[in-house]
Amino acid sequence: MKNKLISKWSLQKPLYINDKDKRYKKYVSQLRKNGFCDCETWALDSVISEFILPRLRRFKELNNGFPMGLSIGKWNNILDKIIFSFEWNLLKEEDDIYEKLTSKEKKISWKKYNEGMELFAKYFRDLWW
Repeated sequence: MKNKLISKWSLQKPLYINDKDKRYKKYVSQLRKNGFCDCETWALDSVISEFILPRLRRFKELNNGFPMGLSIGKWNNILDKIIFSFEWNLLKEEDDIYEKLTSKEKKISWKKYNEGMELFAKYFRDLWW
């Protein structure tokens, strides 16, 4: 999933639409003018997840500090939970994988997702080094 996400981003062509679609030229124009186009708002949660996930992974690799009151181990645990949430947000849209999970696995994953998103909101201002 890592390389797939990185290769999708471009300021040359829209993410979710091909050149056969009658709206393609309009979206290319929006993309070049604004840095994004309307089709990216169709599933904005996925677009945001695709954008932030590789950056969060890299942040964790490069990070050399942690918020006051936490240890590096606790901070890495928090980052792992946040990363899981963005991974889960993308995974839930892949029907072939999601549908194979048991209802118990789905329930556990949704709980972990919510925890990670709450941590993301709580520590958003700490995502720097």
